[in-house]
Amino acid sequence: MENVPGLASTTHREYLREALRPLFDLYRVSGPHVLNAADYGVPQSRRRLIVAGVLEGEFCLPAGDPQHPVPAGTVLSVQPVGEPNTSKIVYAKNPDLRPNPYHGQLFNGGGRGLDLEAPAPTILASAGGNKTHFLDVGGHVPPYHRHLMTGGKPRTGELPEARRLTVSECAALQTFPMEMKFHGARSAQYTQVGNAVPPKLAAILGGAIRDALTRVSSRRQPVFAQ
Repeated sequence: MENVPGLASTTHREYLREALRPLFDLYRVSGPHVLNAADYGVPQSRRRLIVAGVLEGEFCLPAGDPQHPVPAGTVLSVQPVGEPNTSKIVYAKNPDLRPNPYHGQLFNGGGRGLDLEAPAPTILASAGGNKTHFLDVGGHVPPYHRHLMTGGKPRTGELPEARRLTVSECAALQTFPMEMKFHGARSAQYTQVGNAVPPKLAAILGGAIRDALTRVSSRRQPVFAQ
């Protein structure tokens, strides 16, 4: 089972416990675990809640590697891939500053600038317009962040030399293969990508489930006397 990490928060923890309670009588349940896809080779910071259960044996949560995250620049470059997204990137009237220039909200909407040397922020299912992350092609975000941090006034208009991510680029950050095709309206394609479990993370978790089942199967094999 996979869901948003907020279900493990104090506010929703009791609800989650009640939802899982019937399963504890049927399965050996492991979780809930909150994993970050970035710890498993995905070039995106994406926290998700995972619960796994097996009838017999034990599901062992795969170990992640938070010390060696994969940067977004391994799958993205300043050259666009796929159909362009022409949604504008406009300076926020009241920017929300954070220590990192690529965090906070310096621009309107939920889309953030990407630091190609770090994992991308979570790809949103609501992407397509101003909630689509963008590439700061001209490198203007860090200087603008310094300008604001030193007391400068917010700017107006559009951020120059920047572009929103395409569906194909969002899919690449999710670790879909480049040949993967998405159908429907463009907004629906962004939703398909943003709602998905990153295939690389899914494969790792699927492998752990396979290993749990294999261990049980091997114990069931008859042993014949020589």
